[in-house]
Amino acid sequence: MKLRRVLIVDGYTDEPAGLGVPPYIDTYPREIYGALKLASKDNEAYYLTIDDVRKDRREYVRMVEKVDAVIVIAGALVPGRYLSGEPLRDPKEIEYMQLWSDKPLYLVGPAARFGLGGLGGTRTKPLEGVVRIRHNVAKWVYEAAKYGIEYASDYEDEKSYDLRSKALIRGSEVVLQHPNMRIGNLVAEIETYRGCARWVTGGCSFCLDPFYGRPKVRKIEDIVEEVGMLYRFGVRNIRLGRQSDILVYGSKDLGLKEWPKPEPEELRKLFYGIRSRAPSLITLHIDNVNPGTIARNPRESEEALKVVVEYHTPGDVAALGIESVDPKVVKLNNLKVDKEGALKAVEIINKVGAKRGWNGLPHLLPGLNFIAGLPGESKETWKINEELMNEIEKRGLMVRRVNIRKLSILEGSKVSKMISKVKVGKGYEGFRRFVMEWQKRMLRRVLPANTVVRNVVVEKVERGVSYARYPGSYPITFEIPRPMEIGRWVSVVVKRHHARSVVAEVL
Repeated sequence: MKLRRVLIVDGYTDEPAGLGVPPYIDTYPREIYGALKLASKDNEAYYLTIDDVRKDRREYVRMVEKVDAVIVIAGALVPGRYLSGEPLRDPKEIEYMQLWSDKPLYLVGPAARFGLGGLGGTRTKPLEGVVRIRHNVAKWVYEAAKYGIEYASDYEDEKSYDLRSKALIRGSEVVLQHPNMRIGNLVAEIETYRGCARWVTGGCSFCLDPFYGRPKVRKIEDIVEEVGMLYRFGVRNIRLGRQSDILVYGSKDLGLKEWPKPEPEELRKLFYGIRSRAPSLITLHIDNVNPGTIARNPRESEEALKVVVEYHTPGDVAALGIESVDPKVVKLNNLKVDKEGALKAVEIINKVGAKRGWNGLPHLLPGLNFIAGLPGESKETWKINEELMNEIEKRGLMVRRVNIRKLSILEGSKVSKMISKVKVGKGYEGFRRFVMEWQKRMLRRVLPANTVVRNVVVEKVERGVSYARYPGSYPITFEIPRPMEIGRWVSVVVKRHHARSVVAEVL
């Protein structure tokens, strides 16, 4: 049977390099839609979010009657709290969708490869009773539509990555079916390359990016064309978030050396191209930056960061996967930096990005990621991490946010062979309490009282309080103490600070 009509159910993804929880849309829906259309312009793909299915089962059943197959996207591998959507984590939801449908159901995304899970301190569980498309989704969909499901393969090779890149361009049209397009705060996650430069040494013990092997890099013209198509369909918020380190995009060393040197002029070509095709973006942000890249290549990294700040929009965050600066944990888990390396990375980002922009937010600040439960962790680990935080504050530097999560053991990862169960060392809870107070002080530094912040969108209303955020990387939540219309764009003035949010009033 050839695939002609498909229902895409977006159960949302959250990976070390890639986010698809609203208001974000990840690459998976776009590559499925695009691959189907590349096979034949007459093919049709319909899109629902998992929240749509939860709210209205009858709409799901009605849509199923129109299609040949259902493709479910799932895999929130990184633990997180979400304001505007809840990822598919329970296998029963997949079972229900199978029961409500007489059409074949296929699972794609990280859940197809590693299983469901992503709750901190747990091990992912492989899924049974569902057909999993584990590798190149675009290739499988294209071949299933062109030649028939029985002839389709998801085997990854160089040509199939080019196909995926083209599918992402063609699949931009699917955004028209996303609920957040009505509000205007949809953020499209863009892939610049797949994989991690540190694949040559196996990468961090817990991470899935080294599974992709040697990094595969998209051409600048393909990325720019994709952004241009998204812009044409009305998307005004873009994040270059689907890569392990944006600073080394275009580096000649990428894929050959563990620590490639950034090449700022290649980044300039990329950002200039994006701005040329999408001149009136509300948001242009990045995500992951390897702190080891900055610590080992400070001059080139600083120049690359200057390029980002020249072309992006303020409120941007460079997420640094520090995980731990305890020397024992760093060595056992092949992490990226020690305490001095982490400090250097934070300092250089502040040097380039601390200036406040037109929307009231600092241009570019670091975000710090820590993981609890890694092999080698002890009570001393948290004291060393605390020393890093104290030094950052003492030097007058700014950090947008600190994320501490318990280790999730992905089946097949190096850490899955090192430990069978997550054990968090003593001192972890004390460190969490320390960070909550530290973040409150830091938030006062990042957003002082009476700061005006523009382009904030109301996303949720609960118990008479409206929760609003600006579209972008790790946005601050503004608590407005009155009910407002969801989807309304406002400017706010900061009044009080919590650890992870601020109380604000509408101007």
